Amino acid sequence: FKASMAPARRSLMTRAVGGQPARICMARRSLLLLLLSAHPMAWAALRQPVRWQRRQFISTGVGALGAEAVWRHAVAGAAAAAEGGLLPAGAVEQIEAGRVVVVRNWLPREDLAALCADAQASFAAGHFKPDALASYGQKNKAGTGQGFDAKSDRMVMPSFYPSTKGFDGPWADPKLGDAAARGRFRTRMAGVKAQLAMQLQDRPSLLANTAQTHEMSYTRYGPGASLPRHTDEHHYELKKAHPVASGDENVKRLNQQGHIGYVQQAEATRRSVTWLVYLNDDWNAAVDGGELRVHERLQPSAARVGARGPDLQIGWLRATATQPEEPVFLDARRPGVANCCLVVCAGDGVKRDLSFAPFSASPALYLAGGDFFARKLLIGDSRDAKRFHLIDAPKSAASAYLPAVGDAGEDGGERVRDIAPEGGTLVLFDSVSIPHEVLATRGRERLALSGWFHEKLYFA
Repeated sequence: FKASMAPARRSLMTRAVGGQPARICMARRSLLLLLLSAHPMAWAALRQPVRWQRRQFISTGVGALGAEAVWRHAVAGAAAAAEGGLLPAGAVEQIEAGRVVVVRNWLPREDLAALCADAQASFAAGHFKPDALASYGQKNKAGTGQGFDAKSDRMVMPSFYPSTKGFDGPWADPKLGDAAARGRFRTRMAGVKAQLAMQLQDRPSLLANTAQTHEMSYTRYGPGASLPRHTDEHHYELKKAHPVASGDENVKRLNQQGHIGYVQQAEATRRSVTWLVYLNDDWNAAVDGGELRVHERLQPSAARVGARGPDLQIGWLRATATQPEEPVFLDARRPGVANCCLVVCAGDGVKRDLSFAPFSASPALYLAGGDFFARKLLIGDSRDAKRFHLIDAPKSAASAYLPAVGDAGEDGGERVRDIAPEGGTLVLFDSVSIPHEVLATRGRERLALSGWFHEKLYFA
């Protein structure tokens, strides 16, 4: 049997994953062989034309991993039906280079109209809740129009409540509103998730369907609402040192259920890919505002952004005339109490330590002066120190009183892109490496669907 399977396995590695077997890590290889052996239908898929083969392999194989039936069937159906995929050519490469992918007119017109109407009706019916990222003066009056600060009027209708023991939210309730429209959208996004899992390097656990992990919500910004600059996910070691709002929800849930410890936990996940789909069909950003402002690096990354297994990205080495833009990762697996080390990864995959010695995770990496702290105390070579910059602007109570940072960022290595929230537009980017914000809306509500695809969270 093994001998007869060998050509098929080579074909699968070459054809079903883009014809680049050298890029497939051992984790992906093991996952694909597991799916192949688990499903006799996958053998038939290997004998089909390449385009059919990829769709059929996803649709037959993903079901073996599904613990959440809705996502399992959605992934299978959407991936099988998507002719040529749901994302344009080059989208995956752009995400891996630290760029934001924008696909205009991605959502079918009939679905756009149905979802926008459902979001408006759901808000009117009181199914939205204040969002954790915004500051609210009177949460008990949120959405009532009484005593609610318009500048903080950001509310969500989530698919589940991870911070309250994983209870289902109103977005997933089949008895509320236009559940059929939400179901079609969920199927479409499951197809995107399957395509990303197959094509992004080193993210095979995106395929997993652990219950209540892949977040999905309606999001509403009231007139005048905005959202300050932030990133959606951070290294777990830094969360232990200095808890942050974004990216923490699954960790909170697992903590409450007693699952978190200093071991690798199969059920724990983190945000991997951020996505947005805008619902206002007649939005004019020049008049209505509300743009998504993303802070990309001026130069694309020479190596894949986001993570290397358990090592999440926390910074950059800025490009120079002779050196490329390089991502910096935090390795928290060194032995002893001082278990952290900053590591840079070159375009050829070669890693080298930046820290002159291991250190303990410090809140200073999230406080004002964090760049200064890292450059002076954590990085051994002064040439590397001059180029180092944390992904997100350091914050403290004093940050509001510091001079505003320009479009080039604190280190001069950023660029700003403003993305108009036009109805039907899909936006995708890596959850770890892209700081972003939402500019204030002007005179009207801004509606969107937003969420995160999760992958396995590793613990030191």
